[in-house]
Amino acid sequence: QLAAVHLVDSHYCTDPGKFISVLCTSLSTMLHVELPHVNVLSKMDLIEQYGKLAFNLDYYTEVLDLSYLVDHLASDPFFRNYRRLNTKLVEVIEDYSLVSFVPLNVQDKESMRQVMQAVDKANGYCVISTLAVQEKYVQSRDKTVEEEVMDM
Repeated sequence: QLAAVHLVDSHYCTDPGKFISVLCTSLSTMLHVELPHVNVLSKMDLIEQYGKLAFNLDYYTEVLDLSYLVDHLASDPFFRNYRRLNTKLVEVIEDYSLVSFVPLNVQDKESMRQVMQAVDKANGYCVISTLAVQEKYVQSRDKTVEEEVMDM
């Protein structure tokens, strides 16, 4: 099975305007490419070299309440003029609620394992293994849920 893996450099997290742009690009790609999708923040080992993050890393990976990001952008004189545009972009991203990131450091085996698990989960690999466990330990019903509802 195929899965789309969208790699994004972690240095975009240090600039709120660029991060909103990355979120829009990721969301657009997810909607247009009809494959399971995993967004990855790469080069995590270098993130502190790019600059200071305004928020914790969880904020960027889980894509939490983006209104804080818009407020942070308002402190920049250039972006102050585009507050309404940024607010609307953030609302679109939050309305879909699809974008999140998996951090990646290629020199860290645990980080690579987490990305591989995310791709496996996107492909449904975890569901298949769970079904195998269910078949082994849970008694199967003679009737499906739909048939039981019809009998009522």
